[in-house]
Amino acid sequence: MKGYMFGLLYMDNWEWYEEYFPATAQLINEHGGTYLASGIKPNVREGDQNPSAYVLLEFPDLESAEKWYEDPRYKPLVDLRNSGGRSDIYIFPGMPTEDDQA
Repeated sequence: MKGYMFGLLYMDNWEWYEEYFPATAQLINEHGGTYLASGIKPNVREGDQNPSAYVLLEFPDLESAEKWYEDPRYKPLVDLRNSGGRSDIYIFPGMPTEDDQA
């Protein structure tokens, strides 16, 4: 079953982004991940938080998503991203498919 990462970013500045994005995108690709959605100022329907940006990634499986996040090359990029504010990052499995049960 697929693995997903969903992130909400609450940024005070974006000075880190130019360095962060290409390096992070390369690591995501190396771990088999793809961007499903990303953007700024999501339309919040419930809740009292107003994130600056969001990102949704898909990986071949949960293990790939976890290995991407735990990749030692990603830790300095997390620190770089956090220099601009804070983030909520979630990694979770997708729904089982018929292929998963075969």
